[in-house]
Amino acid sequence: MLSPDPKNQLFFSVPPAASWAQLAEVLSWQFSAATERGLDKEQLRMLAEKLFGPEATPASTLTWAKFAKDNPPIFSFWTWLDGILSLIRDHLAQLWKDGHIMGFVSRKRERQLLKRKQMGTFLLRFSESSREGGITCSWVEPGEKGQPKVRSVEPYTRTELTSLPLPDIIHDYQLVAAENIPENPLKFLYPGTPRDEAFGKYYTERRE
Repeated sequence: MLSPDPKNQLFFSVPPAASWAQLAEVLSWQFSAATERGLDKEQLRMLAEKLFGPEATPASTLTWAKFAKDNPPIFSFWTWLDGILSLIRDHLAQLWKDGHIMGFVSRKRERQLLKRKQMGTFLLRFSESSREGGITCSWVEPGEKGQPKVRSVEPYTRTELTSLPLPDIIHDYQLVAAENIPENPLKFLYPGTPRDEAFGKYYTERRE
């Protein structure tokens, strides 16, 4: 993107910083090429804030080291993003292409969105703490004094998704509710699509 000669490998010894405007375009292209769905403005805004904070602008710049170099125990932005790309390709391709995964949304934004919705509304977002790529489910439920409360599950990684597809996990997910009666709290995919209407065609026909 930044080199006048794409075959010049020495360019990477001291590469210049890239602007967010340039990087955002390439990241969206990368997702489009690898997963057949690019990144929208809201998703790119979350990524910009992850890199630069709330003050992110199109002119904000990112160094190659911060983008692509791991510094144990912290992993780089690209290591995290590449893990998500692999997770989508291997386990979430159709759900991602069909727009059922919000994906890139901050925890703060997630709560803002869900607390405005009816109880049982949930969304799917990528974990920010999983190096290998992870996806978590968050939903809104009644809290103390009837105030809306947002809950999340531990991220699912390729380990879990290899054993059981995400739509089946969503279909079978249960918590022990009042009077010890198991109940599925996931009722409406954000913004308001009934769970089985959104995911029914992906369910696996399984024997008891």
